[in-house]
Amino acid sequence: MKNILYTFLLVTSALFLGSCSSDGDSDAPTIEIVNPLENQVFETGDPIKMKFRLTDEYGIAAYAYQIYHEEPGIVGEFTYEKEIALNTLYTSLESDHSVNIPLMSTDSIPTAVGNYNLRVIAVDIYNNRRIVDRPIKIIQKVTNE
Repeated sequence: MKNILYTFLLVTSALFLGSCSSDGDSDAPTIEIVNPLENQVFETGDPIKMKFRLTDEYGIAAYAYQIYHEEPGIVGEFTYEKEIALNTLYTSLESDHSVNIPLMSTDSIPTAVGNYNLRVIAVDIYNNRRIVDRPIKIIQKVTNE
């Protein structure tokens, strides 16, 4: 009878402790792109002002953002990429950034206009990753001559 009682207590304890243990986090961080708005239009030479809200229950380890033309390799393509590693544990983070759209590409060619993509990537401390894309448009700067 004692063996049955010990076995019952052992199994019950194992089930209880197993239900309380955490195997880590399997949910990726959430990303909200506050700015720019979807399909917002920017002129060459102007800044793209961005605001992101990132959240994760266990902590955000790093995030990155990229801007690139929907047709990779197009002549005069403007691209931008920045990665930010966080040295402090944040479960919620609001971040503002600004990038100036050049008038000319690095090859001294006018910056390609058209449909671009703003991509935001967030990674939590368990290496879960989420990617959110936001389409934007870049047009040639209008001059009043």
